[in-house]
Amino acid sequence: MTALKAYQVEQFVQKKPIKSGIYLVYGSDAGLIHERSMLLVGSGGEHTNSSSISSADIIILDMAELEAEPSRLAVEALTTSLFGSDPIIRIRGGNKNLVPVLEELLKSQLTATIVIQAANLTKRDKLRVLIENEDNAWALPCFSDDARSLKEIIEKSFINYNITASPEAISYLTSILGNDRDITRRELEKLHNFALQSKQITLSDVQDLCGDNSMVAIDKILDAAGTGNVQNLEKTLDSAFVAGLDAQMILAAGSRHFMFLRTVRAKIDHGINPSSALSQTYPKPHFSRNHAIEVQLRSWSQNSLGNAIQRLLDATLTSRQNAPIAQVIVRRAFLGICVAASRR
Repeated sequence: MTALKAYQVEQFVQKKPIKSGIYLVYGSDAGLIHERSMLLVGSGGEHTNSSSISSADIIILDMAELEAEPSRLAVEALTTSLFGSDPIIRIRGGNKNLVPVLEELLKSQLTATIVIQAANLTKRDKLRVLIENEDNAWALPCFSDDARSLKEIIEKSFINYNITASPEAISYLTSILGNDRDITRRELEKLHNFALQSKQITLSDVQDLCGDNSMVAIDKILDAAGTGNVQNLEKTLDSAFVAGLDAQMILAAGSRHFMFLRTVRAKIDHGINPSSALSQTYPKPHFSRNHAIEVQLRSWSQNSLGNAIQRLLDATLTSRQNAPIAQVIVRRAFLGICVAASRR
């Protein structure tokens, strides 16, 4: 049996190097799933397992690709690279449809490393059952941080930057973070940058800098869509839906965001530079988003912003009429906007 307990996973993913085989990273925390998957494949930035592995060495496959071409995974897993190294494969959105090909691969002398990112799978899910009962496969559950582990992450992050945070600040952070590891790290990074000189964090600082956790998640969706970053958009939407964010809330925030951009864009069209136009428009976004918003202002015209707004308004109406598929409608609307932004 190779089913790890949730508390064992952090230590397990820090091993250097990991063995070849199949790793199923699943659970309710999309940000933590992504982070640990990156550790396993060795491309996790500052958390990386191996400096000798670059993102170019990793084969990334989406489940939709594999469902359309079932033999693709076996071909990639059994093909040695031009430099003689064994394949490293990361699969996004894995589900039980992978089981037949994985069963065949596990019967072979598998030398590839396959990391599968999946949602929160039940104990009876065929994919989870297969992985948990194979010697050359590991199941790694990833759930939202509890209060104790979250407090440890927060305290360790401040220690690493020689920052002293008040007990009240740490307590408040523990109460508003934890549903998504990626959001937690982003909020802590914001505080690290703020305290770069003072090396002090107070409760007031945290309250000013770290707003509603759900709004942080939505801001990430808006900026990913507005800047044309499809990969980040998919990741942030996954995180938002796993965290239970309402589709109507996301669409409403999207409409407000692009209306805000249109207001600022009008000032720019009248000769005001982007930074000044942004500072003169209310409500002001958090300063940490200024760069992303300026990128969007350079990319979008008044007419294209109007089209984006109309797309979101149409999606809002359609999602209200079709509540069971509201998340699909949200994803389609923002993906359309994201693709439009990427072409500018």
